[in-house]
Amino acid sequence: MLIAHISDTHLGYSQFNLEEREEDVYDAFEQAINTAIRERVKIVILAGDLFHMPKPHGEAIVKFGDALKKLKEKNIKTFFVLGEHDISRIRGVPVSYLFHNLDFAYYLKNGQPYEVDDILLIGFDKYRRSEIEDLRNKLKEAEKRAQTFSDHRILVLHQGLLEFSDLAGEMSSNDLPSNFTYYAMGHYHNRYEKRFEHLGGPLAYPGSIEVTSSESVREADKGFYLVDLSAKEASLNWIKLDIRPQVAANVNYDNIQREIKELISKFKPLKKKPIVSVQVKGKDIDSKVIADNLSKLNDFVLHYVWEPIEEKCPSASVYDERPSDIDTEMLKRTTEVLGSEELAEFAVKELLPLLVENKIDEACTLAWKAYEDSRFVKKEVRK
Repeated sequence: MLIAHISDTHLGYSQFNLEEREEDVYDAFEQAINTAIRERVKIVILAGDLFHMPKPHGEAIVKFGDALKKLKEKNIKTFFVLGEHDISRIRGVPVSYLFHNLDFAYYLKNGQPYEVDDILLIGFDKYRRSEIEDLRNKLKEAEKRAQTFSDHRILVLHQGLLEFSDLAGEMSSNDLPSNFTYYAMGHYHNRYEKRFEHLGGPLAYPGSIEVTSSESVREADKGFYLVDLSAKEASLNWIKLDIRPQVAANVNYDNIQREIKELISKFKPLKKKPIVSVQVKGKDIDSKVIADNLSKLNDFVLHYVWEPIEEKCPSASVYDERPSDIDTEMLKRTTEVLGSEELAEFAVKELLPLLVENKIDEACTLAWKAYEDSRFVKKEVRK
């Protein structure tokens, strides 16, 4: 039996607010769904961050619904959990719950077990760092439930493990129940796959299906997993999706004209116009000269951004060593400023997405609710 494990679809996201980039996300999602159908999977698992915002706009909802309908027509069952991008900290029912009520998909809510085709599925939504102890207790209950089931057991989580990121991780693999045969993870946008000796089967993060707001412009393969459960051991096959190229280029200011021509020659054969980030390095850089030369890219790229790197600038090395995971770096810097990982997560993962979308009222409501709930007030210890 084959299942498809897809995560972090972020439907509705548009890099640089470009309509074409929003369509790229839908295209990648459709590719994954069509491949799952073509491979005749029995189950599709969506491991969180289905949408980019808790209240997605109409087209994102329609694209999601169309995919679920297509799967249902092929008698393929879809199961999902919610990521932090799906969960509104303001009162409200997640949009994806609508499709659960319409029997288009099954919501793995709060550890509720589902048995289908001799497979046990248990899943949990994203838990904040301050709630992890509660999740650990629920995972112990899931382990007890799995002991009564002899066939394949799948755990679906949207959490970061410390083994893959010290900063973004909230828990360890040691916190996971040991008796599941496959651990279908979501949350990290890079692909990870590992077999831990203390776990009953492989653990995998497929990564996001497209480059998202937490990632810099860079070459990155994106895809999802096909998991074969026909044998006792789960066997994984990662499927690469055909996405728009993202190129990070370094250009020498003294040779900018020639090097821009070389970039154009590389872009011409591409099926899709790339997204490009250009770092221009040199001394006494004239922004007008750069802009005039980079304008020649317009017919060959969908969008480009550029950044001057003055060699005489002592801090230039900061740009040379630009982190590949912007989200992790942002969390790190915000934690340093605020002096609290919990506050930093609130600012970066909850407030910032609303502010980026210019949803000022929702951001204010969220901040006020956090204040009313005393989320970040340290409790006094009475002696």
